Amino acid sequence: MSASNEWTEWHLTPRGWEEGTCKTDFALTTVTPPEDRLLTMKYQEYLSSRYSKTDTRLIEIWRGQDGRQIELLLAQFGPCPNRI
Repeated sequence: MSASNEWTEWHLTPRGWEEGTCKTDFALTTVTPPEDRLLTMKYQEYLSSRYSKTDTRLIEIWRGQDGRQIELLLAQFGPCPNRI
């Protein structure tokens, strides 16, 4: 069992990045993805023990069909937020 495993899903929409489902060590908050999302990423912070360094990951978990629109929105709003 890990010392900590927290993550947040981030959805790229025409309005920018929107926070989705979030898991902390103490709670899970479930959020329905926006209907107009084009990309969903998961930012994760994992700590295997209290003596180890935090391992951070950014994982793509869903991608829509419109690659051109995704690239335009990434250019406009930047990469996925790196925060829980």
